[in-house]
Amino acid sequence: MDTPLIEIDDVSVFREQTQILREVSVRIPRKRHTAVLGPNGSGKSSLLKLLTRDFYPSVEKRGHQGTVRILGESEWEVSKLRRQMGIVTPALDYEFSFGRTGRMTVSEAVASGFTATRLKEFGPSVDHTMADAIDRAIETVQMSDLRHRTLDTLSTGERRRVMIARAIVHQPKIFVLDEPTNGLDMTARAMFLEILESITMQDAMTMVLVTHHLDEIPPAMNHVVLLDCGRIAFDGPKSEGLTATRISSLFRAHVDVDARADGWYRAEMDRG
Repeated sequence: MDTPLIEIDDVSVFREQTQILREVSVRIPRKRHTAVLGPNGSGKSSLLKLLTRDFYPSVEKRGHQGTVRILGESEWEVSKLRRQMGIVTPALDYEFSFGRTGRMTVSEAVASGFTATRLKEFGPSVDHTMADAIDRAIETVQMSDLRHRTLDTLSTGERRRVMIARAIVHQPKIFVLDEPTNGLDMTARAMFLEILESITMQDAMTMVLVTHHLDEIPPAMNHVVLLDCGRIAFDGPKSEGLTATRISSLFRAHVDVDARADGWYRAEMDRG
């Protein structure tokens, strides 16, 4: 039996006096693209931070501490773990928008994905195999014409696409995205989602998408986890999770959900 890619077992997380995750258990096998959906404050980003080791399971009053296993291991050196992952977040994008990091070219920034570093001085010594992988990643996100531009000269949408290329250049086993379209205009968002859809067609990576927008979930992403006030409200097939009843309950509003023929979903508030 294959070792699950991600196993979160009975994990709670406290920040100061506030409990933000409550006895959460999630199992994600390889090649099962998964969306984590919920309203603001539901614990979505906190769940992702368990994977990136920005958060750790808290010890509860009764002395219990849940476990997080990634690729079968619960103990990781953070830098080594992050080289097994690809990560895209608006916060990471912002870090690459100014200063010494912002002065990297598109190619240099994508190369830094091999070492999960943020300055070219700490990046890899690029050989022919790496150079080919950099070219492919840049082509995947449709940035070939801008490969020599520095990041601080790009639009937010262009730079966010560079973050995708950086995340996938080393063919990570896990590709995690935390509300990745925040701050994008309609055109940039549409192109971003088109690129995500193409990546879900690949077998090498398993994508975990954290969002509160149903219409950002690519058709090939067939599993959803619904989070509500730090608890798992649903964990199962997308067709069963993205119903008007469940989504209305999750967002505490009347929501109409439309499963389109092309596999994308649309949600709209019922203002009647």
